[in-house]
Amino acid sequence: MMWRFIVILTCKIVNKLSKLTGHAGSVIGGRIARKLDKNILKKIKLPKYVIGITGSSGKSSSTELMYNILTKNNYKVVYNKEGSNTINGIASLILNNSSLFGKLKADILLMELDEQFMKYIFEYISPTHLMVTNITRDQPPRNAHPENIYNAIKNAIPNGTNLIINVDDPFVNRLRINHKGAIITYGIDKNDYSRKSNINNLDAAYCPICHSKLEYNYYQYGHIGSYNCPKYHFNRGNPDYFATDIDVDNKRIKINDHDVNLPSNFLYTVYFVTGCYALSKSIGLSDEDILKVINDENIKTKRLEIYDFDNRKWQMLVSKNENNLSYKQSLDYILHQDGDKTIILGFDSSSRRYTENDISWIWDIDFESLNDASIKNIVLIGKFCYDMMVRMEYAGINKDKILLVSDISKLSDILKNKTTGKIFSMVCFDKEIELKKIIKEENNND
Repeated sequence: MMWRFIVILTCKIVNKLSKLTGHAGSVIGGRIARKLDKNILKKIKLPKYVIGITGSSGKSSSTELMYNILTKNNYKVVYNKEGSNTINGIASLILNNSSLFGKLKADILLMELDEQFMKYIFEYISPTHLMVTNITRDQPPRNAHPENIYNAIKNAIPNGTNLIINVDDPFVNRLRINHKGAIITYGIDKNDYSRKSNINNLDAAYCPICHSKLEYNYYQYGHIGSYNCPKYHFNRGNPDYFATDIDVDNKRIKINDHDVNLPSNFLYTVYFVTGCYALSKSIGLSDEDILKVINDENIKTKRLEIYDFDNRKWQMLVSKNENNLSYKQSLDYILHQDGDKTIILGFDSSSRRYTENDISWIWDIDFESLNDASIKNIVLIGKFCYDMMVRMEYAGINKDKILLVSDISKLSDILKNKTTGKIFSMVCFDKEIELKKIIKEENNND
């Protein structure tokens, strides 16, 4: 017990010192604690509910919404707000919020989980509930193929865990095969974003039991939609929690006939709201308890920020690099907006995690959809702007629409003098900071 006391205290001190020196302090304490005692997490008394949320995309938004739902229903919740979702990050989270005697000071432990690190985390912590959002192509240098992500998740899940799964995704739906714990499913109905066919459906296209090609009633995006095996071995079925009457533009849906407001007008929002609804019900919250939070107009998503620039609206979208379906949803959102549009695309680094900057993922994205009359200009910036130019040419984009900006200092003048319509930008990492600086400087000069 004394050694546990020392390890927890060390973690707290290291995290505090890290923050005082200008660092996040969300990982290093856990790393040192686990070096002192590899099994320290097994010695912590956890609360009744230990909830994990994972998936290729949407897990951060889902975790944030669940935190809001739970805290506004008077639960004390500990969660990894900083997004530190690996084993050392989770260790730091738990130890930093535990008493020196080894009890987590919360009613619920809520964790956003990295798919590849779940097996290491669940070696020490057994979740009572696990929500899986989707499994898609994501970070190719690390994950290679979605099948690898599926296997990582499947092999990590303890049998007794309650699963909350998005059955519109065939990969995720496969998780319920032979699972011994309770399973709650969710999905969404056909809507204005749905399509009858998808020539780019390359993943999860076959029945996992008989290997027949799956037949789709409709696609939402990628391989996600309503499907069935022609030999009746595998299908989406009827989800326990089902979003209908989907009006993304006006941010309204129904979940099991309950009116629900969306925090933003993205299709992916329908999924994470429906998933959180299902997860909340699985731990005993009432419809009223859930709706009073979700329908609160103050609940917002961080994915979209709107600015004024040169008497035009500039919408800045946060889109995940190395994930073609997440990226395509942002493109779909732009295409659904009224009026003429200018799109800014680009990045200096494909990933914060890897130095090799594998950009093969840009060839998985349906840039062909930008062959639309409302897209008046496509502005390419960043270190890989010439690579993006090649991709646009292969997509059949009219060269007259494309503006290459290798010098970011010239972007403001180019936008003002050579582009028309509303401005939409999809950039990541440092480029987002640079664009916000350009907007601020322009507004200060007015």
